[in-house]
Amino acid sequence: MKSSLLLLFILSFVSIESFSQECKLRKSIDQFSQEPKLSSGFMNFSTVKGERISLSIEADSKEVRLLFSLKGNCFNDQSTAAFSFEGSKSKNTQKNTSSMNCDGVFTIVFRNTNTTPSALQKIGKQKLTTILFTSSNNQKIEVQLTEDERALVVEKANCMITESKSLIKS
Repeated sequence: MKSSLLLLFILSFVSIESFSQECKLRKSIDQFSQEPKLSSGFMNFSTVKGERISLSIEADSKEVRLLFSLKGNCFNDQSTAAFSFEGSKSKNTQKNTSSMNCDGVFTIVFRNTNTTPSALQKIGKQKLTTILFTSSNNQKIEVQLTEDERALVVEKANCMITESKSLIKS
């Protein structure tokens, strides 16, 4: 009897601990559609050359977007981002989905569905080591993430994957 009570106590503590990590996302209402949306807020990274790179992950009922800001760079619809992951030799390459711009905006869009696209799922489960952007003039911009940055991207992406499902309309 004592051992079963002890086991029950331990299990309840473990389950409380596993849910204690909060998924901290910014919730707001889209000013145009008046629908709810979620945002991770901007996460700042440094490139090899010391440039500042920012990433925000956003979601609404239709899409999950990775919004990169790489000031001073031009991107078009042929620009790419090649993601390299810890413990894997394969790369995941995504095209820019934002219009041609020289504001440094690089966007990757995934559909927000009940089944998470595999490329987005990988970002939320496996740590990124580098992102290699190719600009509209074929300039390469390499972002090497620190261990803390890797963990932050996984945490925020996984959180967004989970929470964005609540925005899907049936």
